Amino acid sequence: MKTTLKEKAKKLPTTPGVYLMKDKQGSILYIGKAKKLNERVLSYFIKNKQHSSKTIRLIHQINDFAIVEVDSELDALLLECKLIQQYRPMYNRQMNAFNKYKYFEIRIKNENISLHIRSTPTKKNCFGPYSIHRKLSELKQILDELYSLNQNDYWHHSFSSNEKRLESTVIESELLNAFRVNNQQPQTRLKEQMIEAANNHSFEKAAVLLEKQQFLTRFFDRNQKLVLTNQAHWQLLWFPVGAKIKYYLLYQGFVLNSRLVTKRTVEKYSPKELADKLMPKKLPQEVACYSKDQVDFINILYSYINRHKECRLIDLDPFFN
Repeated sequence: MKTTLKEKAKKLPTTPGVYLMKDKQGSILYIGKAKKLNERVLSYFIKNKQHSSKTIRLIHQINDFAIVEVDSELDALLLECKLIQQYRPMYNRQMNAFNKYKYFEIRIKNENISLHIRSTPTKKNCFGPYSIHRKLSELKQILDELYSLNQNDYWHHSFSSNEKRLESTVIESELLNAFRVNNQQPQTRLKEQMIEAANNHSFEKAAVLLEKQQFLTRFFDRNQKLVLTNQAHWQLLWFPVGAKIKYYLLYQGFVLNSRLVTKRTVEKYSPKELADKLMPKKLPQEVACYSKDQVDFINILYSYINRHKECRLIDLDPFFN
């Protein structure tokens, strides 16, 4: 059987696409994407010492496979995510647990401020959802300690009792703006503590503070992409695919339509005219907060744009306002 599948894989096209591995019952075991379908699928049926134990178990269960050809690698990435969420194959881990994604709430009651990791969003001061949900506990711990928010931490409050406590309005402003506009204030406070520790020759403490500062920078940089995407309504994305151009109409980070055209078409029409050609009859509703099953598509799209310098992203909001 594996020999037959190997021969079938050799005949696959060299185009981008998605492949679906199936068992004897026709159930989908695994969904993957490929820049070149024939090379990627064939790799499963060639002996390779670098195959993980998980991959080997998968290969033993493969009875057949199917493919879907697409125009570009980005199309393959987006379709892969859509199909994984639809079929939830047992061998797919990424994008298969979106129901476990979490939200981060800054709860403000009177002058008390507390941080909470939630499975469902609240209407106010709630951010996310975050696919890196395991990192949220670390984020909460860093911010709790930095702003002395954990009222039950007797040791910490006793240790820091001689330090001047920040006003709740200052803490509220810094935390909300860190999530909304990435104001860098928490990182600045950690940097100040790090410099003080180094000056006191507490180098181990300074090293820990540096790690926390770097963690916050990575988190809030990623969070800012979600925020900006949510605020930008209409965008036009295009990049070369061989001798042609693939362009996409985006609304709040979601692909509404796309088309593969000649370079001459892109040169001939304005961004607004190109967008009009893809405009759906029914306009999409505005998204106030991304749902758990939506955020993976946003991360995939903008990670792809950031990694590929040939991508061109044009803000269309001025044309539609």
